[in-house]
Amino acid sequence: MDRRARAFEAFAGIVRDRDRPFVERTRAGLELVREALETESGRLARVADGEHTLLALATAADFDGDATVGTHRPLSGTFCGLSVRRGELFAFGRIEAAPPEVAGRAAHVEDGLSSYIGVPVRVDDDVYGTCCFTGHEERGPFADWERALVRSLAAWVGDGLTTRGRERALAAERDRLDGFAAMVDHDVREPLSAARGAAQLASETAADGDADAAARHAADAVEALSRTDRLVDDLLRLSNDSERAAGVVPVDVRSVAEHAWGEVAGAGTDATLETTAGVRVPADQSLLKRLLAEGLRFCLMTGPGDLRVRVGPLDDRPGFFLADDGPGVPGDGPDRPADTGDGLEGIERIAAAHDWRVTVGLSAEGGVRMEVETDEGLWPAARSTDDVGATLLDRNAADIIGADPDTGNGSAER
Repeated sequence: MDRRARAFEAFAGIVRDRDRPFVERTRAGLELVREALETESGRLARVADGEHTLLALATAADFDGDATVGTHRPLSGTFCGLSVRRGELFAFGRIEAAPPEVAGRAAHVEDGLSSYIGVPVRVDDDVYGTCCFTGHEERGPFADWERALVRSLAAWVGDGLTTRGRERALAAERDRLDGFAAMVDHDVREPLSAARGAAQLASETAADGDADAAARHAADAVEALSRTDRLVDDLLRLSNDSERAAGVVPVDVRSVAEHAWGEVAGAGTDATLETTAGVRVPADQSLLKRLLAEGLRFCLMTGPGDLRVRVGPLDDRPGFFLADDGPGVPGDGPDRPADTGDGLEGIERIAAAHDWRVTVGLSAEGGVRMEVETDEGLWPAARSTDDVGATLLDRNAADIIGADPDTGNGSAER
């Protein structure tokens, strides 16, 4: 079996291995294709707002580069920017064989990359990011089967993210409707019951000839109905806010945390916030702000007036932490604030909407430490994703493996 046949067969095994998480198989796919193409690195990146953010990386043992997961740079300085602009696979084995604009890009001038093959990754027909393979050494033109293998990997990842994105949107809508139902059942029912009771008392006291009591009860009924009106307005506003929720894009945690702190800390507070620059996560920005605001509010509620709060990156995995030097997570005693549980539940709901994981424990100073693991922005795959990906792979593998090996040399560079 030749190299290309082995590559497609191994890729088929990765796609069909449904017992492994999608993120893990994506990394395995990057490594497989990198080895098959004999390049130094394989990368999956998110492209949004003119920036290129690295989500997953596979490198050779002798890779001499500083690329790390989570790093971001202007898209205009990358070779992927040319693939995105063209909307199709872009490749070259030598700088001299590439368009003139390639030589001036930071990817070559600063990073020293001299060979590249990349293709856009699409989610719901929109460019989500890129899948690419690079090397510092020049090489011959990429063969047709190599191009097809890269396209297959990118298409499979895009199909998986598309499916998961749709399921995530449906789950978020279901949670939103469940939340509305709970609000209607609890918050709206209570003032309506109060209005009904006050109206009944007004009717009874009026019948007894006590006009003053009847007037008081009638006023109570009007107030209860006014509360109902305000709750309905809140429900409508929440509905509109949910509809305006943006998609997932790379977001600067430091900036969002500082905005959230300005909202929850208030003027004249002695508490301080310390943030670390360069922490970016793929998130719905408005939801991330709510999560941070809930976390900061939780710290302020449970800590002293001169509380010090820190927000920074996790050291050993993608994500961020929020920690303080207060007394730690309150217990069940009488001094525990009544709504801290609700605050943590709100954080967990927002995290779940992103498929993030939240853990709460003690900070190094003995205070609260909340860790949010973002999983590099790649959603765990749904089972239906594998069916779509397997069909796509079977089609490409059949076309390429069955071809004449001597015709797959891909002489044209685009």
